[in-house]
Amino acid sequence: MPQLLIITSENDIHADVIVKELYQSNIEPIRLNSESFIPQSEYHIAWGADGNITERRLHFNDSLREATDVKVIWWRKPNDYLPHSAITDPWAVKYAQDETKALMYSLHGLFPDVKWVNDYYNLRLPSNRINQIPIAQQLEILVPPTIVTNQYQPALDFIKKYQDCIVKPMSYSGFSHEDNQYACFTRSINVETLEEFRESIHLAPLFLQRRIAKKAEYRVTLIGRQHFVCRLDVKHLDDPDVNMDWRVIEPDKVTHVPDTLPDEYIQKLRGMLDIFGLNFGAFDIIRDDDDELYFIELNPNGQWYWMEILTGMPMVKAMVELITDLANQN
Repeated sequence: MPQLLIITSENDIHADVIVKELYQSNIEPIRLNSESFIPQSEYHIAWGADGNITERRLHFNDSLREATDVKVIWWRKPNDYLPHSAITDPWAVKYAQDETKALMYSLHGLFPDVKWVNDYYNLRLPSNRINQIPIAQQLEILVPPTIVTNQYQPALDFIKKYQDCIVKPMSYSGFSHEDNQYACFTRSINVETLEEFRESIHLAPLFLQRRIAKKAEYRVTLIGRQHFVCRLDVKHLDDPDVNMDWRVIEPDKVTHVPDTLPDEYIQKLRGMLDIFGLNFGAFDIIRDDDDELYFIELNPNGQWYWMEILTGMPMVKAMVELITDLANQN
C-alpha cells in the first residue's frame, strides 16, 4: 500500500485529522513525531558504489509501523528532537539532536523518488517574507510600501512619508521569559514610538510597511487544485489591537465567512506557488477602501484546519485529494 510519511510533532491537529481520514483510503499514513523519533525509531539506509540504495528500513516502535513504500512526504510542524533517556551529557544531547536534524534534512537522499506536499527546501525561501516581494512584483500583485533598515533616518523618512505605518517581525514569532511565552504581533508605529527606540534600531533589522486600511481581510488557502477564501471580520470586537492583527485573540472570536475573490487574482496566487514550487499555501490578503487587493504575506506551511471547523469548508478533503494525486504520480 502506498504510504504518506508525515514529519511533525505530537500536538498537530492537522496531522491528526489527515491520518484519521487516510485510514479510510488506500494510502497508509506513517507519522514521524519529532519528540519520539530518537528513542522510538530504528533505521538503516545503505548505498552501493553506484549510489543506488541497496537497503532501507525505517521502523517506529511506538506505532509499530514501518515505512516500506513511501510515495509522499508531508513536512508539517516538527519540534525539537528529544534525546534518548540514556543520554545525559549536554554535549552528547546536542550531538544527537544535531545529527538527527541533519538526517531529517536529508530526506531527499533517503527517499529520492517521492513526491512532496511542499518540498522542505522549497518551503525555506518563501518562509522569509522579503523573498515574496519580487515574486509579487513579477505577478503584478500589489504589496504595501515596505522598508527594512537598521538606521533611524530611513525609518523616520518612511514613517513621515506614509504617516500610518506598522511594524512587524520578518520571521521571528515570539520568545519566552521567566517561564512565560510572548508572541510578536503587528503593531502601529509613529514618529514618537520610533524616537523611543532611536538608540537601539541599529541592533536588528526593522521591518516597516504602510498600513493598509481594511475594508475586508481574507485568508486564502490553496490546496492542490482547490482554493478556499475565508473573510475574517473583527469589527464587532471594536478593539484596535485586534483590528491590527486578529491573531492576538482566539480564532473562534473572529467572524469567519466563506467568500470569493476574482478568478484572475486566485490564479496570480497560484502562480506564486508555482514559482516557489509549492502545492499548498496560505495567503493573507487585504481589500482597502478603494477595493484594491493587497498581498500581505504567504505562509507556505500555514495552519488551516480551524477554518474548516468554523466554516465547514472541505479543506481536509482537498488535502487528502492532493496527497492521493501525488501518490498516484509515482
